[in-house]
Amino acid sequence: MIELILKKLSKKVKQGFLSYSLGLILNKEKNVCTKIAEALDIRHDFLYRFLVKAKAFLSFFPSLMLLVVKCFDQSRSWIIIDDTTLLKAFAKKLLGVYTVFNTALGRPDRGLCIVVIAWTNGHVTIPLRFLFYYSKDITGDSFKTKSQLAKELLIKLFEKIPFEALLIDGHYTTQHLIKFLMQSNTNFTGKIARNRVIETKNGLRTRIDNHPSLKLFKNQRQAKVYAKFGGEWLYFSVHKRKNKTGVWTYLYLVSNMNLKSKEYFYHYDMRWNIEPIFRTSKQSLGFQDCESIDIEKQSLHIYSIFFSYAFLQKEKVEYNLKNPETAIKNLSALKTNVAMSRIVAFSQNFDHVA
Repeated sequence: MIELILKKLSKKVKQGFLSYSLGLILNKEKNVCTKIAEALDIRHDFLYRFLVKAKAFLSFFPSLMLLVVKCFDQSRSWIIIDDTTLLKAFAKKLLGVYTVFNTALGRPDRGLCIVVIAWTNGHVTIPLRFLFYYSKDITGDSFKTKSQLAKELLIKLFEKIPFEALLIDGHYTTQHLIKFLMQSNTNFTGKIARNRVIETKNGLRTRIDNHPSLKLFKNQRQAKVYAKFGGEWLYFSVHKRKNKTGVWTYLYLVSNMNLKSKEYFYHYDMRWNIEPIFRTSKQSLGFQDCESIDIEKQSLHIYSIFFSYAFLQKEKVEYNLKNPETAIKNLSALKTNVAMSRIVAFSQNFDHVA
């Protein structure tokens, strides 16, 4: 199906896609079409040919990102789901924009929210697919929670890529999603609120943080208990750790896997591999820069950044670099045609893209 779609696209349109993806990396100003074209020293209408084909490209991007994963070691891998906000302060006519909290400025602002699913092997992390999260004020009766969107993303992924477990934050350890994960035999580990009520086999029903089996004493750093939550029997664990200010805090996790207590923390710590995607995409790749009021073009911009980030991951592995930011510096130091040859070579791993 991908091949059929791509065969119908002209060579110039495909070149526009690769140029746009590279321009997102090399451009040091706001990542809009004109500035990207200036960074590459090309006409902006060359890039626009790619943008007007948004529907065609959007139909194959999720499958393309799955092919990207095959470029990396898959011997052990996990799936992460998390969400992030894309600030769109001036996009009054863009579908889905609603009031969000701007943590950088400490005030309410306007933006889009996306729920992202990513693959990681612990060293490389690749964003795969996303869905827009819309507020209930916009969607009304068709409103979907973030947990429902996470379920949709997982369903589209099943049997297409192997993974050991799903790693999630506390926003997603809802009864709705946990029940789905249990029914689909999907392993998971996630953070859970300390005030959730669990019931152990001895009949004790209490908040997680009040359960005697999850109380830590002296030098004890973790503990676990098997208990029922929302009709499902699960493993709950507590982990004592120091925060950035040196204060001891308690982290509560839930999982359907019977592991050693410290392994749950290892899983949750691996969940943070999705955060560099958001950081690099926002700070260096123009995640929030697209000014189009067309939601399809906004989506195409986001997926192009996913591809750019994957290319940076490949550069990181191939040249033994510390992080994607180092890969950006290395590519920026090259002549544009040399940098282009590298992303073209990367795209040649995928039939009909180059």
